[in-house]
Amino acid sequence: MRSSDANTVGPRLRAGLLAGISAAVFSLLAAPTLAQEAPAPDRQIAETVGPDGLSAEGLFIEANSIAHNQDTDEIVAIGAVEARYQGRLIRADQVNYIMQTGLLSATGNAQLINPDGTVQYADTLELDDELRAGYATGFSARLENNIKISSATAVRRSETVNELHNAIFTPCDICDSEGDPSEPTWSIQADTVVQDQDNAIVFYRNAVIRVAGVPIFYSPIFWHPDPTAERQSGLLIPTVSSSNGRGFSYEQPYLWVISPHQDVIVSPQINSSVNPLLNLDWRRRFYSGEARIRGGYTHERLFGNVDVDTGPGVDFDNTRYGRAESRGYVLGSGTFDINQDWRWGFTVEHATDPTLFDRYDIEEVFQDRGLFRADDRRLINQIYVERQTDRSYFSAAILAFQSLRVIGIDTVTYNAGDARGLIFENDDTLPIVGPMIDFRWEPESSILGGRLRLRGSAVALFREDYVGSPVISPTYLPPPGPTAGLPGVDSGRASFEADWRRIITTDFGLRIEPFMSSRADFYTVDDLPTGPTDAVEISRFNATLGLDLRYPLIRRFAGGSVIIEPMAQIAISPEADIDPRIPNEDSQIVELDQTTLFQDNKFPGYDLYEGGLRASLGMRFAAEWADGRNASLFLGRMFRAEEETGYRRQVTGAPPGTLYDPTGISETSSDWVVAATAQPLPGVSGWARARLDDNLNLRQAEVGMSASFRQSDYVSVRYISDQSDPSPLGNANYENIQVSGQVFVVGDWGVTFNATRDLSQELWRRSEIGLLYEDECLRLEILYERNEDLFAGRGVRSSEGVSVRLILATLGGSR
Repeated sequence: MRSSDANTVGPRLRAGLLAGISAAVFSLLAAPTLAQEAPAPDRQIAETVGPDGLSAEGLFIEANSIAHNQDTDEIVAIGAVEARYQGRLIRADQVNYIMQTGLLSATGNAQLINPDGTVQYADTLELDDELRAGYATGFSARLENNIKISSATAVRRSETVNELHNAIFTPCDICDSEGDPSEPTWSIQADTVVQDQDNAIVFYRNAVIRVAGVPIFYSPIFWHPDPTAERQSGLLIPTVSSSNGRGFSYEQPYLWVISPHQDVIVSPQINSSVNPLLNLDWRRRFYSGEARIRGGYTHERLFGNVDVDTGPGVDFDNTRYGRAESRGYVLGSGTFDINQDWRWGFTVEHATDPTLFDRYDIEEVFQDRGLFRADDRRLINQIYVERQTDRSYFSAAILAFQSLRVIGIDTVTYNAGDARGLIFENDDTLPIVGPMIDFRWEPESSILGGRLRLRGSAVALFREDYVGSPVISPTYLPPPGPTAGLPGVDSGRASFEADWRRIITTDFGLRIEPFMSSRADFYTVDDLPTGPTDAVEISRFNATLGLDLRYPLIRRFAGGSVIIEPMAQIAISPEADIDPRIPNEDSQIVELDQTTLFQDNKFPGYDLYEGGLRASLGMRFAAEWADGRNASLFLGRMFRAEEETGYRRQVTGAPPGTLYDPTGISETSSDWVVAATAQPLPGVSGWARARLDDNLNLRQAEVGMSASFRQSDYVSVRYISDQSDPSPLGNANYENIQVSGQVFVVGDWGVTFNATRDLSQELWRRSEIGLLYEDECLRLEILYERNEDLFAGRGVRSSEGVSVRLILATLGGSR
């Protein structure tokens, strides 16, 4: 809820709070305590069968004194009375039981203890012969999750109608630390609460929400579907917001239950400054799986999404431009089991405008919906089939992408005040993938004492428009200048590989792992911008023979231990056949760190791979103390017999042929890899990892620290930097610092904060700071928020405001 939504607290909380009280109250009143059949009037007082000494129809009463009135056939038990029936226990000062009618009443500190351990209290309690109707005065109960509920009277009028009078509900503590009564943090009070199960409705009269005893909201009449019944169609909690572009917005979702396995949420967003947006969310379960498809539609012009100084008196934020068109989106997915091992699925994602989700504040857009996930601010459409067993895996998929990224600004139109000066990534430069196949198989029995794994992979990629480095090798990049009209590169690949590894540990602790691998790749490449005019076919083969060595040495001392572990890997392969005609589609990023330094092939994909004679060396130091403190340090690097120029890339914005190494492993000695962790104090931990070149200049780094001195307090700081791109434009470099945490200052009051600072562009990408209150039943945050991260600081309007986050125990949250 933004600052302009302050008057909407009541309406937004009302549905959630009152729905929650009904769920708690009527799960109680409809429980077996008031719904099981009572013993027949002619039963005996005690029969000895069953684990508790009672038959299914037995009733046992124990008291200081018990009298039987022969005239009325009534049993009167007085003083510390306990009555047991069907696993339930009634305690009271007095219990009256009429044998002929089966009516039972308990008075004076009455307690009804159910088999699940929940307890209900009452001044008086009356039940009919079959427990189908009942009446209680001075009623109260303590349920699970610390829920307390009480009412002046509680009436079960029939098997399907329950009623509470002068009821109050709270999950908060009602006593202070000294045991004295205290006002709960929040509660709900109503004159009458009625549950009608036949009509599947819960009705409230004169409902009041109180915070610290102070009433903050009142509703004379309210009703909603019965929470104990099956799903019912009806209104859901609305969303109210405001923005410079849309103005005041009210979104009211309606749930339409089509069947027990299918529903639709219709959610129109009504805006004061632009036309409405109609949202639909369809869900259905099938016998073999489920599907969900969301969508939205509007007919509207574009409206301001950038800050542009167009002169005095011009507010571009509230300006609509272009012509009115049909605009909308779709986000859908489905997953279905074919049998125990096979399944198939799909995703469909599309938006008519790159900024549609941001303009209309659509949530949950960039999420994992299928087998594959697109990069940030890209949508993915896919259909796939997958098979998985204990020893094998197979998948096949077809994929297509849509980009919502801003990659530049047309300064001419942008400076003239036209938001269409923003340049978005061209979808035709993204590949259509089809098919992409992956297969793995591992025999159950060992081979030569080790583990053998076989793998196959194939992929075909088609591009409509030209895309340059790093996909295309510098050898085949066109001369500097316009690239419009150049075709995109099409390629296909099929790979087959085998990998074998064995682990041997000597008596003196040396760990030896011999390994062998081999791989064959077959490519077809077409439409290179320079070079061959026809499609080319390329094949290559590589094999690796290697050995991993680790020798952990441990020394114990009073109160702790120290570990020193030297490690090494030597691998030999034929020289890598890095054919410049092969596009680099899947090996553009290499994460060189302590986890990949000892991999025989450090590239994540197939298009690039390692060859030649190479060795990796490293040393790990670790110390542990008995009080929980610990620290570790890793240092290592790789050496190769000859340089590998095929890993190098054209420097953006530099003359042709100006190359650099983004991988850190193309030279005869790689970048240094450093990693460290430490926990110097209980609740305080830190970590660091970095890549340094031969001159010990920092290329990549990540340093972080977190502290938690009390259970609810924490502070986290993280610094991350990548300076490996020598381009004068610096497009790939970044340097950020992230800070987050919450600290309670006085009692239940504290502060919360979360911020990301872009040190390169000197702006706060996202930041929020707020006042926090939290106890056992409520969490309230009043936050100031600012966001400059919409399109990576390319002039897109920042947003700021005040919001309120409220989470109530047992009832969920509201914002």
